[in-house]
Amino acid sequence: MNKGKCVCGDVTYEINEPITSLYQCHCTMCQQQTGSASQTGAFVNIDKFRWCSGEASITTFSKPTGYSYSFCRCCGATVPNMFRSGDLYWVPAGAIAGLAGAEIKNHIFVANKADWDTIGGDGVQHEGFYPVYEDQQKCEHASAINSSFTSFSGITQQHKSRQLF
Repeated sequence: MNKGKCVCGDVTYEINEPITSLYQCHCTMCQQQTGSASQTGAFVNIDKFRWCSGEASITTFSKPTGYSYSFCRCCGATVPNMFRSGDLYWVPAGAIAGLAGAEIKNHIFVANKADWDTIGGDGVQHEGFYPVYEDQQKCEHASAINSSFTSFSGITQQHKSRQLF
């Protein structure tokens, strides 16, 4: 079991499945939200995720494009949020204790990476999003997710990266 928490410890959660696959998002909004080159996270099935405390302390910021992130209103730390499809949580990797054996397997939106960023490691680099459901062994959902990306006119590719978060 993996456990995670915010900086102040008010928001805590448990994940009842091994986390071995991480991704890094290099979109402009993740850079702005984190103040760094990317955001690292994992996708967790909702039936394997449980809030332990502090759910009432969570605030979510959302843009009209669908980009959103959740954070503890006490300390400001990023906390998990529901994937728009409703069957996965996006979980920030840095807030999870004990990720021994986890690897960054995908880099997404590398077309938007910061000029000063050099991507290292063996993770696959994707110009845009990647089929998360292939990682979750749920390929039947991938076509529905991909069609939701293309159905929003006038949204830049970097905004599309987080419509599901």
